[in-house]
Amino acid sequence: MKTRLLDGKFMSVMSDGSLDSAVMEEEIVYVRSASEGKVQVDFVGVKSVSKPDAANIAEAVCGMLDSEVSTDWKKKLVAITTDGASVMTGVNNGVVTKLRGDRCYVLGIHCMAHKLELSFSDGIRKNVMVRKVEDLLSGLYTLYHKSGVNRASLKDHFRELHLKPLMPTRIGGTRWLPHFFNALDHFLRGYVGFVHHLEEKSQNTTNTNAVVRAKAKGFLNIAKDGGVLRFCCLLHDTIYQLSSLSKSLQRSVSTLAEAQSCLSSTQAAIQKYKSRPGPKLRSVLDTDTYEGVLLKPSDAGQHNKAKNELIDSLCQCITARFSDVNSGVLHAMRLTSFQCWPEADTSFDFGDEEINKLTSHFRPLLLSAGVDVDLIPDQWTILKAELYTAGFSQGTFEKTWPTVNRMLRHRCPDVLYLFDALLTIPASTADCERGFSVMKQ
Repeated sequence: MKTRLLDGKFMSVMSDGSLDSAVMEEEIVYVRSASEGKVQVDFVGVKSVSKPDAANIAEAVCGMLDSEVSTDWKKKLVAITTDGASVMTGVNNGVVTKLRGDRCYVLGIHCMAHKLELSFSDGIRKNVMVRKVEDLLSGLYTLYHKSGVNRASLKDHFRELHLKPLMPTRIGGTRWLPHFFNALDHFLRGYVGFVHHLEEKSQNTTNTNAVVRAKAKGFLNIAKDGGVLRFCCLLHDTIYQLSSLSKSLQRSVSTLAEAQSCLSSTQAAIQKYKSRPGPKLRSVLDTDTYEGVLLKPSDAGQHNKAKNELIDSLCQCITARFSDVNSGVLHAMRLTSFQCWPEADTSFDFGDEEINKLTSHFRPLLLSAGVDVDLIPDQWTILKAELYTAGFSQGTFEKTWPTVNRMLRHRCPDVLYLFDALLTIPASTADCERGFSVMKQ
């Protein structure tokens, strides 16, 4: 790793913190590099931090990079990706600011998977129907999680129905989307078992105390409400799309351009749910039963209103949280994704404005790496022309940056160095989280 990074021209840093078993702050660092279009992610190290403030975290990160990479790593630094904690992203004294120093071109990237979680949290915060679903799922989790007797009885009901036992799961946690989705998925797939057991608990006056009986009756009334059940299905469809997006953002070699593309397509899919229901909601929309259980009637107008409010709120919050990727340098990076290229180069100046913007922003970095910046615009024109002539639109070759480098490195080295720099930028800190997960096993 060290030799490869020493020979390379560019790198970006990912850093995240976690508490160990001794309640000590641990900082983990990964680096991401790119050479000839091939992206590589490497573990640098993990170090205890005596005090989790910006100065100590920055010192720990610098120390690990100095010893494990090289002392001149800052000259190659393109971006720093972290979570959104103020200690990391603070404008005046945050870790990113301290690591950036006087190199104003170094980008600070807020982990996009984390931003998606925050967008989801913002979007559902004021929705009354979401609160009702959360209360139901949380109540079921507590009812069965804290009582071994209730759990055993529920499992027996599933077996009697010849179904696989599914236990309620909690909706909270470090990752809202997967936790909420799992809780909804278990509830909907195990709906018959839950309803049958709640019916027994709410009617059993012999072996069930009054408090549990009252809770079971309350949960049963909510669970059999057609409006609530349909909203659960809407949430399931919506969170499935967001969870798929989150997984894409957490791919180790995911680029900012790919993240932007996935973000746009996910918003389009969710917006479509306003006029065309998703698969889960579609299965219950025109029936008064679910899994054979008769549902209480619901108001279609109220459902549509709640649906539109949820979708509008989520899309607005996502747009607000990700506003930075739709403008400036980050938006210009869409050129690294071939999905953003036209099928045919009908626009002679396609990408010219973005290339100029990127070249201007990263000029000091490129010059330090020995790149002839003045040749980049012409090489960009040549690169486009060569690719389209070679059958780019017809798919006659693999649309990847390693392939493009093999074809055109000899003719367009400087513009391809620019793309190498852009490919080093991580969209998320998921590698750091995976590193901590491995350490805890």
